[in-house]
Amino acid sequence: MKQPVSFLISLVSLLLFSGCQGTGKMVDFDLQALPNGSSQQDADQDNSPVIMVKPFQDDRLDQSRIGTRTHLSGGVTYFNAWNGSIGEGMARLTVDYLRNQGWTAHINTAGSSPAGNEADVILSGKILALKASAKSRFGSTIIEVKVKVSFEAKNEADGSTVKMVLGSTGTDTVVVFDPQDVKELTSEVLKELFVQLFRDLKIQGRTLQLRSLPPS
Repeated sequence: MKQPVSFLISLVSLLLFSGCQGTGKMVDFDLQALPNGSSQQDADQDNSPVIMVKPFQDDRLDQSRIGTRTHLSGGVTYFNAWNGSIGEGMARLTVDYLRNQGWTAHINTAGSSPAGNEADVILSGKILALKASAKSRFGSTIIEVKVKVSFEAKNEADGSTVKMVLGSTGTDTVVVFDPQDVKELTSEVLKELFVQLFRDLKIQGRTLQLRSLPPS
């Protein structure tokens, strides 16, 4: 009576560990950060400033990937995004988010944006952290994502500059792991980062200002 049970346990263990072996391969994500539905609460297509978004500066110590998954067997799978073009990918993500919210935004790359003097605001950023890790344990995998970005908005009208450093984190636990789980959590964390950014900014004339600034 004990032999079938022993065989079943061995078979389950074999399937579990064969499914958790790391191959050392790289999984690349095309991250998204669009909110559920568009919002026009602050944006006005006719009166809002034209925002030029520059490719972000990648200040991470390890720029070769955004994270890893460690397997029960000891193997590792690596994660990256936008084929490693993290700075440009973050800029495009910002433009997509702004446009979805009703703002007028362009990315500052050749052939895809207006001349610099046509922009009211130049938005740039430094990526201080962008890490997505997954750690498999018996029966589940824990996913953790951390993002931290320094933003700078330069107003062409008066030469003023608005600076902010924002961060966002997220965790999730899944029983059956799929790389899509990492992509979805990372996208959610990035979306929260942009929600914070544009929740703290307001339009004043054709400039961007912090909501928290005291009245002059």
